[in-house]
Amino acid sequence: MLLSISGTFCSFSQDCDLRISGHVEDADTKEKLYAATVLLKELNKEITTNENGDFVFTLLCPGEYTLYISHISCDPVEQKIRLDRNRHQDIFLDHARKTLGAVVVEAQKGIPNTGFKQELAGKMLDESKGQSLAQALSKLNGVSMLQTGSTVSKPVIHGLHSNRILTINNGVRQEGQQWGNEHAPEIDPFIADKLTVIKGVDELKYGSDAIAGVILVNPKPLRHTAGYYGELNTGYFSNDRQYYASLLFEQQLKKISAFSYRMQGTFKKAANISTPDYRLNNTALQEANFSLTAGWKKRDYDIEAFYSQFNTQIGIFSGAHVGNLTDLRYAISAARPNDIYLGEDTYKTGRPYQDVTHRLFKIKSNIVSGFGKFHIQVAAQHNRRQEYDIVRDAERKGAQMRLAVLTLSEDISWDHPSTGNLNGTVGISAMQQDNSYGGRYFIPAYTSSVMGGYWIEKWAKHKWEIQGGIRYDYKNINTTRYPYNSDPLSYSFNYSTVGASFNTIYKIKDQFKINAGVTMATRAPYVNELLSDGIHQGTGFYETGFIDRNTISIPEVKPEQSFNVMAGMSFGNKASTFSAEVTLYNNMINHFIYLQPSPGDTMVTVAGTFLQAKWKQTDARLTGVDLALNYRLSKQITLASRTSLLRAYNRTLDDWQIGMPADRTTPEITYDFNDKGIFSKTYISVEAPVVFKQTRVPDERKHGVQDYKAPPAGYVLMNLNASTTIRIGKTIPITIGLSARNLLNKSYREYMNSFRYFTDEMGRNIGIRLKVPLEKTS
Repeated sequence: MLLSISGTFCSFSQDCDLRISGHVEDADTKEKLYAATVLLKELNKEITTNENGDFVFTLLCPGEYTLYISHISCDPVEQKIRLDRNRHQDIFLDHARKTLGAVVVEAQKGIPNTGFKQELAGKMLDESKGQSLAQALSKLNGVSMLQTGSTVSKPVIHGLHSNRILTINNGVRQEGQQWGNEHAPEIDPFIADKLTVIKGVDELKYGSDAIAGVILVNPKPLRHTAGYYGELNTGYFSNDRQYYASLLFEQQLKKISAFSYRMQGTFKKAANISTPDYRLNNTALQEANFSLTAGWKKRDYDIEAFYSQFNTQIGIFSGAHVGNLTDLRYAISAARPNDIYLGEDTYKTGRPYQDVTHRLFKIKSNIVSGFGKFHIQVAAQHNRRQEYDIVRDAERKGAQMRLAVLTLSEDISWDHPSTGNLNGTVGISAMQQDNSYGGRYFIPAYTSSVMGGYWIEKWAKHKWEIQGGIRYDYKNINTTRYPYNSDPLSYSFNYSTVGASFNTIYKIKDQFKINAGVTMATRAPYVNELLSDGIHQGTGFYETGFIDRNTISIPEVKPEQSFNVMAGMSFGNKASTFSAEVTLYNNMINHFIYLQPSPGDTMVTVAGTFLQAKWKQTDARLTGVDLALNYRLSKQITLASRTSLLRAYNRTLDDWQIGMPADRTTPEITYDFNDKGIFSKTYISVEAPVVFKQTRVPDERKHGVQDYKAPPAGYVLMNLNASTTIRIGKTIPITIGLSARNLLNKSYREYMNSFRYFTDEMGRNIGIRLKVPLEKTS
């Protein structure tokens, strides 16, 4: 339907040769702002101003655009432009301090120079509506997914995942049960105005253990002009009959200009998923989330309160939980699951399933004085996870495992006044956790505390940007376990971790820069790696940590130590018809902790028979390259590609490292239709993800069988995205989108999906989405 509409209204020619130029100045000092970042949100294109504060976007089609302008010294500004002719915008940015004199750094707004950074915003973020956080982030180069079936996924950055990635939810380090491979981040992606992946100096603000990087889930700033804005996002997917709706409403009161608030909520429900050949029982899910934000902003201070609640109920494919060893071996070797686990088309979730609730509350304040800018934040999180196993007694209604963790965190930072071209931040942070469990044992109850501090400095002049920082954290873990028929065993673990980073950027020309950085990170082992001993329900594995449940003596488990060297280059021509971005990295990780399958063993329990895996430690090297190309062939046709290559080596075994993503490349072609009448921003794009077979796995001739099943074959998919914006009246632009995942309905299995032992991936999935904004300015 969408394509026929586009063809009817948008088939005749219209030039896409318009331009938006501009000039950026400091509103207080009238200084021309060099190296201000200007983001064209709808196209996700970002450039920086030259020494005269000037910028230009060329070869633009008529339509509505949003400019987001930020600078290290100033508050960011967002401007909307209706482009029907060449436009020039003079933009004036206020000091972040709101007083004359020294310039300070505005953290968390715009992130003007964070070393290595990728953002998902605008059109790419809209295309991911209704998907999980990991699915959305996988659109970025170098980011893939670790999956548990088709319902649970978490991001993988340059081969690393889980505790090596810090996820920052609206400024708060997300803390739940994220150590689990099937424990996806409990975050509603609809809360975000953009998703950002950073590596380098700025990750030190959040911890010394960000070996893979940091994911920032950033809502847009609260409204600071009188009026209101509302937005409805809704959609439907055909494969699992998933439907979702997300509502947002925000307002600034005209009579109380300092006060703003926002309300947001999402509901999602999906039935059992279908592969190209069969439907998987008990793979339904339901999700219900909401958040509230309120802020008070004055000239020299502001305060903001935020509360969010995330709840999901996820079915676990029943064919991954079998009753005996014979059935388990058959399930792994068979080309398809047993028919008793197939065929139900229902929204109902049965055992086994998980019920997870995550609550977050924070208060933050920014205070401006003649001594710089101070940031104060306190937060509390409570995560509750309940796992319901298959039971023989129908009267047993409760959960077989209950995990709960309460996390308190406190952060204080100071942006000192600038000295010449040098700006810096000093901060301290603390975190306390209390983790309890009930029912089936997997990890023990424990308490932990972390104290840390960091110092970051950034310098920019002419074509150079240099930044560096250091961080120290001290972590303590206390726990008690109860062995079989024995006295309790108490453990206390203490770790000192250090992180440091240095990065430099040289801008050869306005759209040509090179980037190099070195980052050291240290990650203390988590409780599951140390002391797990039980069924990991979602993955269908029985996991064992370094310390057996009956072990009295404690083996030495060292913190992971990462030394990552990165180099990058980004280039764009003056006509803005071609751009290229390449990143090289070499990450040496000593004492790398990984989960090793034990294909010679299985574990028989009252809940069934399970695959077995044990945590191990080695020295590893991860080397790779990310390459992104974009070429506008004509005013309507754009060619693009994203390629990620990874070589992960186990230096201790002198062999390939198990459990790493395969090489992949994604070519894409986009056709932009011309605007006509009420239709604008109409496009259709087709991409063909190519994932190669993972052949770099441990050699069985040297070390014996290392996995229950050999890596699956590589695969090529075809995906489609299309969208158009229809203007109703003069003020309401309604966006309709169409998507198709696995359009050719290909049967395949993904190496990074733990359910590849049992089942194929999801088949063809057609989606339609609708976005309706409504805004009024007083």
